[in-house]
Amino acid sequence: MNFSHSFFVKPAAHEVVETTVALSADQRPALLGTVLGVDGKAASGALVTLYCADAPETPVGALYTDEQGQFAFGPLEPGRLYHVKVFKRSDNIRALE
Repeated sequence: MNFSHSFFVKPAAHEVVETTVALSADQRPALLGTVLGVDGKAASGALVTLYCADAPETPVGALYTDEQGQFAFGPLEPGRLYHVKVFKRSDNIRALE
């Protein structure tokens, strides 16, 4: 079962806001995963993009994997078909001066 909570906050200048969040049951699904490279090791910094299958040109969300190659999207719509694309750079990057 998934849990969630949502709220708004608008901090003032130099203000520290402290809160306690109580999670409640949420029936919406989530997508969690790990990206592995061709060497079988976690692929950190891989770009994972999520699209609705019926709108393949408009991403729902995009993020980079963490140091363990992990990513998470959610909440998602139950019963909706999603297309996940993963891209990882493997070439050398040259800084433009």
